[in-house]
Amino acid sequence: MGSLHFEIGKKFTLTKTFAESDVYLFAGIIGDLFPAHVNEEYCKRMPYGTRLVHGCLTFSLCSTVSGMAGVDSGHDILAMGYDQVKFLKPVFFGDTITATYWITEVNEARRKTTGQCVMTNQRGETVLTCLHYMKVIDLVEEGKGP
Repeated sequence: MGSLHFEIGKKFTLTKTFAESDVYLFAGIIGDLFPAHVNEEYCKRMPYGTRLVHGCLTFSLCSTVSGMAGVDSGHDILAMGYDQVKFLKPVFFGDTITATYWITEVNEARRKTTGQCVMTNQRGETVLTCLHYMKVIDLVEEGKGP
């Protein structure tokens, strides 16, 4: 087991516009058909006046950008969890969200990293933040158990 190859502070980004179809596909997959996501008439009575993208759908972009950091390192990694997930602003259909991720800490002894993920909309507003933890793993040789 050699030293870890993560560059602290190096940024990884993904930008995505959330379409109505993204929300409806996600709602169907997870079974979350709450009216705030799929019922425009219901939403007209809400403070925002229109449907919202699921927070978990927005949050899922962190998985993509953290994976980019793992691939960039050349290590095989697994996500170990998220902490301090904060939904700061609503995300609306048609919003373009940029997820940015960077490693903030590398623990060589435990072969783990801590990363920060921040998501902003097309107006530059921060809509979501969280911490993310990864672990470097050693792959098992083919034909051998763990």
